[in-house]
Amino acid sequence: MKTYETANIRNVCLLGGSGTGKTTCVEGIMFSLGLTTRFGSVEDGNTVSDFTDEEKERRSSLYASLMSVEYEGKVKLNIFDAPGFADFYGETFGAIYASDNAVFVLDATADVDADTETLWDECVKRGIPKIVVVNKLDKENANARTCLNKLNEKLGIQAVMFQLPIGEAQNFSGIVDVLSGKAFKYTDGKPAGIEVPADLKAALAEQRDKLIESIAAEDEKLIEKYLEGKGLTDEELQAGLLNGLRSGKIVPVLCLSSTQRVGIDQLLNFVSSYLPSPAGRKYKNKDGEEFEVGKQKELAAVVFKTYLEPHTGKVSYIKVLSGELKGGSDVYNVTRRVSERIGQVSTASGAVRSEVAKVVAGDICTLVKMKETLTNNTLASDNKQQEVAKIEFLDPKLEMAVYSNNKGEEDKLATGLAAVVQEDPTLRFYFTTETREWILSGLGMVQLDNVVKKIQARANVKIELQKPKIPYKETVKGKVEQQGKFKRQSGGKGQYGDCWLKIEPLERSAGYEFVDNISQGRIPKNYIPSIEKGIKEAMEQGIIAGYNLVDVRVTLFDGSYHEVDSSDMAFKIAGRMAMQKCVETANPTILEPIMNLEIQTPDDFVGAIMGDLNSRRGRVLGIEREGKKQVIKATVPLSEMFKYAADLRSLTKGAGQFKMTVSHLEEAPFPVRQKLIEEFKAKGGRKDEE
Repeated sequence: MKTYETANIRNVCLLGGSGTGKTTCVEGIMFSLGLTTRFGSVEDGNTVSDFTDEEKERRSSLYASLMSVEYEGKVKLNIFDAPGFADFYGETFGAIYASDNAVFVLDATADVDADTETLWDECVKRGIPKIVVVNKLDKENANARTCLNKLNEKLGIQAVMFQLPIGEAQNFSGIVDVLSGKAFKYTDGKPAGIEVPADLKAALAEQRDKLIESIAAEDEKLIEKYLEGKGLTDEELQAGLLNGLRSGKIVPVLCLSSTQRVGIDQLLNFVSSYLPSPAGRKYKNKDGEEFEVGKQKELAAVVFKTYLEPHTGKVSYIKVLSGELKGGSDVYNVTRRVSERIGQVSTASGAVRSEVAKVVAGDICTLVKMKETLTNNTLASDNKQQEVAKIEFLDPKLEMAVYSNNKGEEDKLATGLAAVVQEDPTLRFYFTTETREWILSGLGMVQLDNVVKKIQARANVKIELQKPKIPYKETVKGKVEQQGKFKRQSGGKGQYGDCWLKIEPLERSAGYEFVDNISQGRIPKNYIPSIEKGIKEAMEQGIIAGYNLVDVRVTLFDGSYHEVDSSDMAFKIAGRMAMQKCVETANPTILEPIMNLEIQTPDDFVGAIMGDLNSRRGRVLGIEREGKKQVIKATVPLSEMFKYAADLRSLTKGAGQFKMTVSHLEEAPFPVRQKLIEEFKAKGGRKDEE
């Protein structure tokens, strides 16, 4: 593929909910351009964009695939087929960041789903021009006008028909271009010009007036000319449409049947003719300063996606924002402060990559085997360049504990987790000492199940996901004094350690405080650290339910020793014994972690969410209006929030979003405490060392 200048590049992301036909639309594009010899299908697992084994198995897009194609030898199209399911928004958000335009693909037979609304809002936030393609117009009950009305109502916009369908449902056979007034009928995906059908002439005239009025409204001179009854030239209409697209005030609607390839050529023509190039697109550096694509001469490029390809290794997907990226050159990773050597620079069409000499500002490419470079890293010509502001990915919503089925494979497990986290910035993994578990967190269960399969295949390790343990804490509410005395005599040197401890509660989150208040000579100073070590061991192991003890002050105030039989071990055991007695008699209790919860939801679901929060022992703190949605703020016990992402999605038909952060610890209700204590006893309780 030849090198295209910035003005002749179009970066487009196909967006929409699952099942709207984005992948099939890509198949239609590739087949119509002669880049494939057969029309693949998702069901058969042979599409160009869903090329991974996981996607073939699930029959849906899990990754944002890039198709770099040439259109009529004049324009390079970088087209992303992005996942529509919320669990894989890490891929989708990366593709949106790299794109300069969004094509929303809607199913003409279905409602506008919550995923479409979420992705629409993300494009609005990023200032990306949007067009809508009503797909599957050849299906039973398909209706472009009904679909458009639902879209406008759901999103609160005024999208305008740029095309009118010829025929409905199974009789859909062609398209009328509203702006030009030309009609086309399709046979085997090939268009032929025809007269505008008589039953569409009135609708065409009405819709053309609306469209021209919308375009003219973007320019004072054009609207004045339009109101005076003067016609607008093609150049004026194109310029006005471009301005309207960039401002987001004009949302054109196109008609399509991907499977019948009706309208594919019109979609390609619209994208290449009307959608803006990357030139002038604004990004920000990490200090919040804006810069335009292509304005600077020095190289600045961002890694927006990383994929670990079998047999090849790391593949980095790059968008060049300024300067040029050439094969065989050295670049500086501003984010990680290391130099990298670039090998081949390639374009991609699904799994197939083609080497190119260079890519210019605004273009997208892939680099292989970058040693240090990861997603969200900035590549530059030298270390003087500013780092580009990072892509804002969604935070994880679901945590699961990861266990290896075979002992001794912990290292394999950790290596596999580290690799998948490189690929997906919405994943996190860490080891928690509180519950002694590896924790993997992500956006949803489908995503995490896919991660497990990936790790098992790559690292050859059998693993499973389990509900993570809740990091409860133990504490005391009373103040007591107790003795711990350890004495053993079995002939020869014995063991002797004796100490008195006082325990009292501290304020919540105060932690642990040890006070040495021993009178001189009662216990030698060298044994004090051993006593405290025994105290800490008892606290870490838990006394009544096996959870860490917190928020206590422990005072060592008396004891005794034996000149011959005392030892560090004896005093450590004595310290632990005294601590256990103190806790058992100081009105012990169990604390549970409480989370701050912030839920965004449409008005229709507020009642259902409030009821659900009550069932989870939640406390609603307030409700505020934020744009089109209500924001519910509440506190909820962590133990009640397992798989809440899926539950909220079900409650709100996918329209609800939430953020959750740690708030505080508070005493668990009696039934919860009692259950935890009984479970601890059933497992054998505390193992005392004697």
